[in-house]
Order: sequence, then C-alpha cells, then structure tokens
Amino acid sequence: MKRKKAEKQYIYERDNRICSFCGKELLFKQVSLDHYLPKSKGGPDETFNFVLSCRKCNKMKKNHVPKNYKEVMIDLFKRAVEDGKIVGAGIKIKQRELKEIIQEVYKIENIGEYTVFQSKDHRFYVKQNKIYKIVRVDTKYREEEW
Repeated sequence: MKRKKAEKQYIYERDNRICSFCGKELLFKQVSLDHYLPKSKGGPDETFNFVLSCRKCNKMKKNHVPKNYKEVMIDLFKRAVEDGKIVGAGIKIKQRELKEIIQEVYKIENIGEYTVFQSKDHRFYVKQNKIYKIVRVDTKYREEEW
C-alpha cells in the first residue's frame, strides 16, 4: 500500500533519515517504509508500525519478526501521540492530558482490528492512527492481573 507523502515525510524525519536496520543515511527518494511487525504476521498499517528502511534492508528482512517489535511499536506509538500524528477520535480528553497518560503505556495487549496499548491505569484502542476508546483499568483487580 502506498503511504501518503506527508506520513512518509514524518517517518523520514522521525527516524532521522537513517535506515533502521543498517544505519545508512538516506535521501528521501531512497526511502522505503517497512512494516516493523510484518503485515503478513498481523502487523497493522499504522504510523507506529512503520520504520525507515533502505530498499536493500527491506528486501532482506522479508517477513521476519524482530524480537523487540512490541517495544519498538510502543515507543513509536508514544512518539506519534506526542507529535500529534495519533489523536483521539470522539473521546472526551484534552490532547495535553492524552499525551501525559500515553507516556505510561508499557504493553501491547492485542493486535487485531484495533491495536490495544495498555498502561497500569488505561487501555487505548487504536485504529487508523486514531484512539477510538480509552478504558480505565479497574484498580480493584489490578494486582491479580499482573
């Protein structure tokens, strides 16, 4: 799927114009975007699942699943919210407050129709680079769950 030029430009700048795999500095015309968690393995078509790659590394990676894919996706999710690339859709929370509580995310709960990120107090349901639902985790059961 072709990415919008603005999204590609954002990822290019976010990743400091460097291939995430070999560290080579890239010109914009050399850029390939790679699904960090491959689409064939259930990876979403979301900003937080794309990394900058040179074409050679993208081809060599194929559909390999990096061991650290969850950590990378969490970090990129936090960054995209901070940068205003992922926003709330119809939820009643100010963007500033959203940015604060997103920084507590430490886990990916699910990857499917929605990608669900979790902090100790909230679950965030994300689809198409928008947060559609925030659920407060019941503190009464928290100790048993963790």
